[in-house]
Amino acid sequence: MNKNIRISYKLFFTLAVIYLTLPVVIFFLGYLKILFGILFTAVISFALFIAVRDCTSDPEGQKSGLKEDIRFPLKFLVIAFVFALLLTITNGVGEYTWGPFDHAYRRAIFNDLINYKWPVIYDPATQTNPEVIEKLNINGNQGFVYYFTYWLPSAVIGKIFGFTAGNITLILWNSAGIFLTLIGMCKYIRKASYGTFFMFLCFSGLDVIPYFINQIHPYDGWAWIDGWAPYVSFISNFNNLENVYHQAVPCYLIVTLILLSLNNRSLGFTASLMFAYSPWATIGLLPIALARLFSGDLNASGKKQYALNIFTYNNLAIPVLMLFSYGSFYGAKSGALHMQGFLWEFYGGNILMFIIVYILLFVIEVLPSLVFVCKRHKKDPMLWSAVAVLLILPFYFMSEGNNLAMRGSMPALFILCIFMAEKIAEFTNEDDKLRNSKKKERMGTKAMLVRAAFSLVIIGMTYVTYYMVTTIYPMTFLSDERFTDSIVSFGNIAHNESDFVEVIQDQFFVESPENTFFFKYLAK
Repeated sequence: MNKNIRISYKLFFTLAVIYLTLPVVIFFLGYLKILFGILFTAVISFALFIAVRDCTSDPEGQKSGLKEDIRFPLKFLVIAFVFALLLTITNGVGEYTWGPFDHAYRRAIFNDLINYKWPVIYDPATQTNPEVIEKLNINGNQGFVYYFTYWLPSAVIGKIFGFTAGNITLILWNSAGIFLTLIGMCKYIRKASYGTFFMFLCFSGLDVIPYFINQIHPYDGWAWIDGWAPYVSFISNFNNLENVYHQAVPCYLIVTLILLSLNNRSLGFTASLMFAYSPWATIGLLPIALARLFSGDLNASGKKQYALNIFTYNNLAIPVLMLFSYGSFYGAKSGALHMQGFLWEFYGGNILMFIIVYILLFVIEVLPSLVFVCKRHKKDPMLWSAVAVLLILPFYFMSEGNNLAMRGSMPALFILCIFMAEKIAEFTNEDDKLRNSKKKERMGTKAMLVRAAFSLVIIGMTYVTYYMVTTIYPMTFLSDERFTDSIVSFGNIAHNESDFVEVIQDQFFVESPENTFFFKYLAK
């Protein structure tokens, strides 16, 4: 267990991009007509080959010194995977622990991907619940459209070996994604730091403040611990992993890959993979990816090489491919965006109320991290592109629940998460130097105050995770309440609650799919 293992940057990059690309290939081969499926698979596979071959080269095309190649104690790697596995199960993946309302839809999605022929089309005649039939009021087949790509590898195993095998595969698949992200975070901060585990688990804003304010004096607009501001919210890591792991895990891994990039020749390939997993997170990732594309440390010195690095096959062909294939797929369900507008319109046009909420959102969710990472990254375009995204997103409301802010903020917030993990490692390194030095100098008052403030922020961040864990496990072992089997299948909705039926019809069903571009021309 004391053995140190070198995980090369090339090995990490290869495993990460294969992890992200494989579900997309399965979508192409499983959902599209055979000619399109083979063609699109060839296009993205060639991009994968180029990206892996070129990942260790610098902007000039020369092999890099690979300063990111740190060694990991075997004990650290074992603990990292156990941590990823326990976090996955705690977050309700596989449905062995209690999960909130959204898990009813997650299980139904997975069931239908296993049990239905692809592409999934629902015959209304299979609905057996009279109240559901009345509420749906549909005629003709319904196409299933959603960002479900993350489930496809596990669904393939489920189709071959049965649901239980697929479910176990889903747990292992999710754990592998978390494990790879932790390794990437450590590579970025150049240390096998347990601080990466802590920040991955607990990163959030100081939602504990509005939570306790609401406990003392309840106010209108408070919805849940992350949803303390009406109509807009930035979500903690744990709650993202709990409710939308199929978006969060690939998002966090893609952000890590972008930060670790040694050149910009395949950034378009890496970033555009996000579109397969979450169109919302893609919106928030786009400015960050563009900032990284033109980042100074990735720019070649000569103008010709600079241009050649930007206008590459991977930076052009793959974004176009992903936009065409997944854009036409998501576009078949255009009605899901019926709720949208500037945020102040949802406050009855009260601009002052919007300004107050906007300032409080930034102060509580962003500023506590920003003040501690700003000094080290004050010239880093990754920090300021992330801050810019978090400043812009709250201006516009899009989709019921405002997924634009909730999911669009994931990439930017995870950049702050990585930078905060780096800050923990920095303090740990300083402590090691003090302990190992013969002459221990007393820490100055300013440094002590900074550490005290940092510790308070870290403690405050943990509350969301603490709150969720102390809800999940008592509900798992002490309560019979489960949302998991409330729906079972979208093709035969078991529960007659209007919330279930309305959400399914609004977010997942496409009426007359044969008349949409994707189902008419691209799908099998």
